[in-house]
Amino acid sequence: MAQNADLKRYKILEAAKKRFSHFGLSKTTMAEIAQDLSFSKALLYYYYPDKNSLFAAVLEQALEDFNVRMNKLVDQGGNVKDLMLDVLRARIESIQEHYTLFEVGYNFKREIPPELDYVIKNSYEIETKLLSRVFELGIKNNEIKVDDVDETSRLLLFSLYGMRFGVLKDLNWIVFPRKDEFQQILDMQQKMVLIFMEGLKIR
Repeated sequence: MAQNADLKRYKILEAAKKRFSHFGLSKTTMAEIAQDLSFSKALLYYYYPDKNSLFAAVLEQALEDFNVRMNKLVDQGGNVKDLMLDVLRARIESIQEHYTLFEVGYNFKREIPPELDYVIKNSYEIETKLLSRVFELGIKNNEIKVDDVDETSRLLLFSLYGMRFGVLKDLNWIVFPRKDEFQQILDMQQKMVLIFMEGLKIR
């Protein structure tokens, strides 16, 4: 019974992801998702009471996939500077892969539904822990010296977030970066990380 419920939940998330990724949140209805699955709307609402809850679940799954992918990358080890650059590249690739999902999540701005607020805050913790793992590897290999790993990870993450402002043409209209701007953002992030890591290097 539980396995059957998990399978239905998985099918719902996959169908919803396709809809949200192609049409966005506002142009997708629960009725359309139910129709794609040949489910009744009542069954769909049994698992997810509203569209925001379903979107939050889809975004959470995308973030979990991102977390697994990034941690596998860190598990491979290697030079901490090169590893950090690899993480940045994979991070941008993941955002581009789920571009519409992240764009919709960002564009809620201050009117974030409670369901989505939890997912966004959790994404921050996921990325902080990921960067901490990279720093801890560098410390273990005697490549860098970090007094407070968590604080340094948060500082770097805030700096990475700030790079997107460098590609905006109008700072009075803050929007999610366009797809063609991500390479420019990645270039700036990589340059900044090299400077950041140089300051942590053991001499």
